[in-house]
Amino acid sequence: MVAPHHASYDGVMKISTPTPSPRSDDLLKRGIDRLNAEQYSLAETLFREILAQDPQHVDAWHQLGVALARQSHYAEGEQAIRKALALRESGLQQRDLAWTLLWQGRDMEAINAYFAAINLGVREARMFNNVGNLLKKHNDIEHAEAAYRAAIETDPGYAFAHGNLAVLQQDAGQYEAAEASFKRALELDPKSMHFWQCYGGLLERLDRLEEADEAYCRGGRWESAQYVRRRVAHWLDLDKIDRATLEMVAAGAVENLTPWGLLGIPALTPALHREAGRRFAQSRWRGELAAPPLVERGAGLADALAAYEAGACLRIGYLSADFHDHATLRLLAGVLELHDAARFDIHLYSYGDAAPDAAWRERLAALPATLHEIGSLTDARAAAKIATDGIHVLVDLKGYTTGTRLGITALRPAPTIVSWLGYPGSLGAPRLADYVIGDPVVTPPAAASFYSETLALMPHCYQPNDHRRQCAPRPTRAAAGLPERGFVFCSFNQTFKLNARVASVWCRLLLATPGSVLWLLDPGSERARTNLHAFFEEKGVERARVIFAPRLPQEAHLARLQLADLALDTLPTGSHTTGSDALWAGVPMVSALGSLFAGRVGASLLHAVGLDELVARDLDSYFQIALALASDPGWRAQIRKRLAAAKTDAPLFDTARFTRDLERLFVAIVAREVKGGEGAVVLKE
Repeated sequence: MVAPHHASYDGVMKISTPTPSPRSDDLLKRGIDRLNAEQYSLAETLFREILAQDPQHVDAWHQLGVALARQSHYAEGEQAIRKALALRESGLQQRDLAWTLLWQGRDMEAINAYFAAINLGVREARMFNNVGNLLKKHNDIEHAEAAYRAAIETDPGYAFAHGNLAVLQQDAGQYEAAEASFKRALELDPKSMHFWQCYGGLLERLDRLEEADEAYCRGGRWESAQYVRRRVAHWLDLDKIDRATLEMVAAGAVENLTPWGLLGIPALTPALHREAGRRFAQSRWRGELAAPPLVERGAGLADALAAYEAGACLRIGYLSADFHDHATLRLLAGVLELHDAARFDIHLYSYGDAAPDAAWRERLAALPATLHEIGSLTDARAAAKIATDGIHVLVDLKGYTTGTRLGITALRPAPTIVSWLGYPGSLGAPRLADYVIGDPVVTPPAAASFYSETLALMPHCYQPNDHRRQCAPRPTRAAAGLPERGFVFCSFNQTFKLNARVASVWCRLLLATPGSVLWLLDPGSERARTNLHAFFEEKGVERARVIFAPRLPQEAHLARLQLADLALDTLPTGSHTTGSDALWAGVPMVSALGSLFAGRVGASLLHAVGLDELVARDLDSYFQIALALASDPGWRAQIRKRLAAAKTDAPLFDTARFTRDLERLFVAIVAREVKGGEGAVVLKE
């Protein structure tokens, strides 16, 4: 195992010779016994008793540091171990020092201490594994792999090293090698929930969904099992798996349980969703959350606000992996173009792997903003750059969605941090974001207790829309795969948002509307198509009446959307971008008000185009509204006329108005930080 180029070492040995005594030896043995029995406070007492008699007792200082660290007193534990090192350096002390540093978020110091232990002859599989984890976290993939292999060489039966090597191989696209490593880890530890989850994730990535489902179930990772089943519309016995998932969340039984994957569960409550976020953040970014903040909350904002009021700019940073052809940028692009460059200095911090195409590159280059590519930087270096840039308000656009790097915001690189747009819910960890941007529908003030963030409310809808979105010419029904006649219900939501309860309502609508069809987004899986057809056929709906639409580029999709007569929202997680796409294409949408942020977006969109009457109180009234629209051409024509007018005068599609409101909200957030206040930050018209 060779030290990486960035490691440095103190090679000076400081040696003293303590005077042992039979009593101190007895106390030390008893203290270590108490440590091994996890009686940490008793062990601490015994070690302190030794030191009261002999302040130069190296082993007592060392073990006192371990006892303190085991009680989560990491800084005190570090100091005790450093006293031992000052008396006589050993590899085991350096190893345990690294552990205290790791838990304080001081990764590079921890790496140096681990390598000092290695140089002093410590050879432990667990230690090499920890080194690998830290090096991987800091993008030193070559040395991380070497560390994992050193762990395996030291102890071929150490399952964690095989599992972590598999994750590294998977991230590198070495899927065959990753699968072999996962299988070896599971041979060694077949009851590991974590390894089964990771192996299932690999199988899911390879689109081997049935095998992924089996892996998740074997490991008792019910949250992942329910999600992959929803992806393929496998709804049989799903209620049992949902119950097991929610019990697991409530008990905090597992780590790395992704909150995003829970959104399809009908019984998920806002309080439990927040708790899932808190636990996920703590398990994923424990070190970063424990590290000293790069910028104290509110630091410098009083001066920034005074300067702004005198005519200077506020510096706003947007942080995302999605500055390419992605739903986030398709919504946000117009706002970025229309920001007032005379009052707001806009910075985009991009860490995504996907590159924008030529059209998006041209549009991004023309923005009144500075684009920073930080994808190659570690979280620590990216956070340091943002802090150096002096951002006043940092807006995270990802939350707990795919590819997130909330380790950056956990390090607190700005005096105030806002969560917006990408993730519909609370992050659950106050340090990750101070505010969440919503609106009176998706995040009513009465729901504030379900958020670790302070609510910051836009006056109409939290979702922006792009005034420059393009639409190709409307195709014929035949070209879109639709019959020449018949009412067209549609839902272009991802398959995981569908469920038996909502689909049963759709069946009733199809049966009550002769000649009608249901137009769904193709799930991209033959198993999902088969399951959906089987469900509808069992309810009496012919296979030919459920039509799958292939995925198309945005302009072509918006063009074909105009062929639909009515969009149907989903619950408990509803239409977001798909909802505003339908409304912009002139297609009315029926929604129902859910309990989660994610289940209230459709209602917010409809409110922002003046169509509140299409928001149902429950699924029974949802059915009645949808059936009335399908049965009453006059009412439907009136709704479509109002929707056409909304494209030019409704708040949902007025990008300039939205941008000015958003800027006012940023100023109000800064003012709240400076002047204080209680409750939600509410932006009035």
